[in-house]
Amino acid sequence: MAVLVWVVLVMAVLYLLQKFLYLAIGLKSISYDRIFSSSRVYAGETVWMQETLSNRKRLPLPWLRVESQLPAQLVFKHREADMSINRGDQLQNHASLFSVPSYTEIVRKHEIVCPQRGKYRIASYTLSLGDVIGVTGKSIRQSADCEIVVLPKVKELSDFPLDARKYLQSVRSMISPVMEDHYYVAGIRPYRQGDSFRMVNWNATAKSGELLVHKRESMQDNDLTIILNAELHDSIHNLRTTQEIYEDAVSYAASAAQYIISGGGKIGFLYNGTVEGHSGMIFRVPVKSGASHMDRLLEAMAGFQPVTTLGLTYLLEPIGRGTDTRT
Repeated sequence: MAVLVWVVLVMAVLYLLQKFLYLAIGLKSISYDRIFSSSRVYAGETVWMQETLSNRKRLPLPWLRVESQLPAQLVFKHREADMSINRGDQLQNHASLFSVPSYTEIVRKHEIVCPQRGKYRIASYTLSLGDVIGVTGKSIRQSADCEIVVLPKVKELSDFPLDARKYLQSVRSMISPVMEDHYYVAGIRPYRQGDSFRMVNWNATAKSGELLVHKRESMQDNDLTIILNAELHDSIHNLRTTQEIYEDAVSYAASAAQYIISGGGKIGFLYNGTVEGHSGMIFRVPVKSGASHMDRLLEAMAGFQPVTTLGLTYLLEPIGRGTDTRT
């Protein structure tokens, strides 16, 4: 009987010692990082989320749980045995379980599908440490700065309705690097085969020793301004637009802009809804061209929300009068 008491006493002391040890230094020299393989993806694409956990000390960790609140719009393609997911309408609790030997780094990757446009940020995570017996000990909450922007899906031109497709093709075909049909002289340029000698700038030619002609502006342009309506409810006709139709409209707007800019055209944008980073303002982008302009536009569209800032009627009235609509 006395031997049994001593055994129990020794085991209790050992348990308390290891518990105190893990509480004191268990979470020291631990680092955790989470990154996405790409910070920008299009809706419907797949991305990899990588978790890296490092234990840079001699004491091994029997088990360590990492928990975080992730947007429910990020869908895990596969569920491994060492992780759990409790999914809600807006958020999902993601937990990864690790067993980390001393001086070891563990890298774990998860394949995630991004079906819905938006800007998603993971702001924090919680580390919970367990001792040798498996009893949860210390927990700490750490800040994180992990973000992924899901851009609106870009459709093919063949996906547009016939009338819209014809219109976009006509806008894109307006630009001409050769035709100059305006009387206004915008400068000079080198002579091209087929130019009339009546266009020759003889003074500039004499000074430079190169045959130069007048450069005239074209009356044609391929500028396009897209107006997207954020109102899901039409009070006049008592009709309601579904969220799915709204998302499709955003996708069509992004696709039209991409088609025109990729052909060398210019795009402007006007949106009467709420945009992340533009609270209380009408989102208005001046007509510009170039890939960087398209990238900025797509990123802004990722933050579009169907919350009306100004009714479409009130938005269009100043445009018809030729006045500024910025607020």
